[in-house]
Amino acid sequence: MDLFDAKSRVAKALVESIFRRARYEVHPLRAEAGPLRIGGEDISPDFSVSRHDGTGAILLAVWYRTSVRQFVTVETQRAERSTFALARRQWPALRFVLVTDRPEAGRSCFQALPVDQPLTGAAIQTADLVDAAELEIFSHNVGDHEQLLRRILRLLAEV
Repeated sequence: MDLFDAKSRVAKALVESIFRRARYEVHPLRAEAGPLRIGGEDISPDFSVSRHDGTGAILLAVWYRTSVRQFVTVETQRAERSTFALARRQWPALRFVLVTDRPEAGRSCFQALPVDQPLTGAAIQTADLVDAAELEIFSHNVGDHEQLLRRILRLLAEV
């Protein structure tokens, strides 16, 4: 396993932890036929999350990226061929969480695509996970996980 794969796995574990701490039921998804890959990219959902009362089931795909801005810029240029658009064709309600240890100044390490984000025809924009009001993720929850993310990834880089 290379460093990028390790960072991706850490990102998924921390997003799972954020949602569990926010009192969601989290169910990891494993595709029976294997993950759906586009150009080497696994675009399959990682989790199904729902409130403890069973409401609001959401499919989540969690992707680690060194630079969220660069990734989103390239995906915007790809338009209907973007990994976001291809994944949404397969799972129309899929939500995306992008994780980075190098966010832009003033941005969170945990960013999401707004649920109403058009994926073709306009620049794709992310929002900090705490700004996705429908998810009800508190800033202290994300802040704690950001500290943990930076610590873990710093340790991985030293190995």
